[in-house]
Amino acid sequence: MRQKLALLTVAYVAISAILLVLAYHPQGPVTTQKTDRVAGASTGSHFLVERFAG
Repeated sequence: MRQKLALLTVAYVAISAILLVLAYHPQGPVTTQKTDRVAGASTGSHFLVERFAG
């Protein structure tokens, strides 16, 4: 009886972990907005030079 309860406990924890991983897995592509400004710049004067390099 004790082994059966231990096995059920381990199975419950494993299944719960799998379900949590599936629930928090992003379903689609995660995209960020494209910009030519430096991240965190509060003014419009900080441009990324690489975007305009020829």
